[in-house]
Amino acid sequence: MMHIRTRVRFNANRVKKKVDQASFNSLGHAGGAIRKTAYRSIRKRKNPSRPGSPPSSPTGRLRRSFRYEVDRRTPGVVIGPVNEISGQLWHLHEFGGKAKKRRRLKRHRFRVGQHGPIRAIRPGKFARIELRTAAQANRARRLIDEENQRRGETKPGRYPKRPFMKPALDTHRAQLPKFWRDSVK
Repeated sequence: MMHIRTRVRFNANRVKKKVDQASFNSLGHAGGAIRKTAYRSIRKRKNPSRPGSPPSSPTGRLRRSFRYEVDRRTPGVVIGPVNEISGQLWHLHEFGGKAKKRRRLKRHRFRVGQHGPIRAIRPGKFARIELRTAAQANRARRLIDEENQRRGETKPGRYPKRPFMKPALDTHRAQLPKFWRDSVK
């Protein structure tokens, strides 16, 4: 007759660390797959796309702004365009809506010695310097007036729904559990 004794130790902290690491890796893979699908759905072409289909990006800027980030503290992943690059335009494309009218700049009487705009870099953005002459001060006032006139003439744009993130998520919804299968080792 044979006797065998075993002793089992359960280390909960070690198991929790393994589960957290596996979840972090799986969320990263899922985020990357969804991001890639959304990226591929946006075509680089000049003409606008039909409402209901992913938007066109004539410059490719919207496509280049896609990121995904996994948060370790609160297990989750954030996927989508970065506002610093693509602005809020992506939100209007995804959900549709009306762009807000740009607010007018405050009228200002510039004086010599103050800082003010000297030339327009692009609409709404100015190169600013210390104004040294009365002509520069007059030019600064004129630039602000011209910008306010431009902002008053343009109507807020209406954007139909052109979703690209939700269809990408729906495409991978059935595959999401596969990212976690056999991930804890």
